[in-house]
Amino acid sequence: MNAIFYVVKSGCQWRMLPKDFPCWQTVYTHYSRLCERGTWEKILDKLNQLNREQKGKSKDPTYALVDSQSVKTVYRGKKRGFDGGKKN
Repeated sequence: MNAIFYVVKSGCQWRMLPKDFPCWQTVYTHYSRLCERGTWEKILDKLNQLNREQKGKSKDPTYALVDSQSVKTVYRGKKRGFDGGKKN
């Protein structure tokens, strides 16, 4: 688990794990199995519920907010020139 947390926190590549962790293939295999089973979502949901209860709130949120700038759209702007839209 510490090796997985290290990769997530540092943003390093799996192959760049320090030598004091198990080999990267082993760590990645465990990580991908946890993802496939939905274990990460379950852990995060439970931690969120516990955190909300500690703050005296209902364990389940009643609403959610979405930042409109982070929502992807299907709209694409006009095609402009080449090289990232720079002028010739």
